[in-house]
Amino acid sequence: MAKPGLLLIYPYMDYMAGLISDRFDLLKLWEESDPDKAIAERGAGVVAILTTGNEKIDGALMDRLPGLKVIVAVGAGYGGIVVPEARKRGITVTNAGDTHSADVADHAVGMVLGLVQKLRFNDDYVRDGEWLAKGFPKHRPSMSAQRFGILGLGRIGRAVGDRLAPFGGEIAWWGPNDRVAPWPRLNSPLELARWCSVLIVACRGDAGQLVPREVVDAVGENGYIVNVARGAVIDEQAMIDALNESRLAGVGLDVFETEPLDPQRWAGVPNVILSPHAAGLTIEAMDRLREAAATNLKTALDGGAVLNEIFA
Repeated sequence: MAKPGLLLIYPYMDYMAGLISDRFDLLKLWEESDPDKAIAERGAGVVAILTTGNEKIDGALMDRLPGLKVIVAVGAGYGGIVVPEARKRGITVTNAGDTHSADVADHAVGMVLGLVQKLRFNDDYVRDGEWLAKGFPKHRPSMSAQRFGILGLGRIGRAVGDRLAPFGGEIAWWGPNDRVAPWPRLNSPLELARWCSVLIVACRGDAGQLVPREVVDAVGENGYIVNVARGAVIDEQAMIDALNESRLAGVGLDVFETEPLDPQRWAGVPNVILSPHAAGLTIEAMDRLREAAATNLKTALDGGAVLNEIFA
């Protein structure tokens, strides 16, 4: 008897399916010379999709998978999944929930520290001999003097705030829905950008472009931007322009408009800290993600409740 099918669109997903992959017939689209043909030939047997959450999974694809029961996003984001279309067809959608929020928040705060404390700049200053030639560098502002603006107060945004609070700076936030929080909610992303000295972007990846050029410019020449959400939520070119023209003090990015990133896009741009969408990639978080993915995929075979079901 043939095994039920599991559709994998992005290469890393075969690793994430590893704990339960022996119970499925794996359809790895990146290995197919003609993915459309592969779906036409094997799609009827697919009962589950494992995705990063970024790949496009819309009604048209769902219609080609008539046996599809569950779509499992291994990350917190699920912007590529058209959830209303899935629900219309009785397909369950899940994501990683709180599995790696703490690790992403740690990474975001690490970038904030790297920028405000000028860790990369000071490292270069020593290595390049400028300390020897010029003496001590210019003074930097204290972390306690910062105004931290958090864009998006979900699990990650709240964890960022909790980690920044002990530094003694002010904290405010904006999100589309009001929440009970120990910090004030401002009226818009633009107002938050004008108020803060460090803008930390931790919103949902499908939130649209919440940080267009106007908001980037509002952060100002002494301000910093850190993004651990998705590249699409910020006008990336506006940040590059502002940095090159000294209208922004620095940027820390874990996510980009196009991934993997062509390094030439940021070549020569000053005062940046870049990382390869790795904020949540800790050993412990990956173990939790694989376990959650296996639990949710198992429901396509055996029924039962899923973890972190998405409804909208």
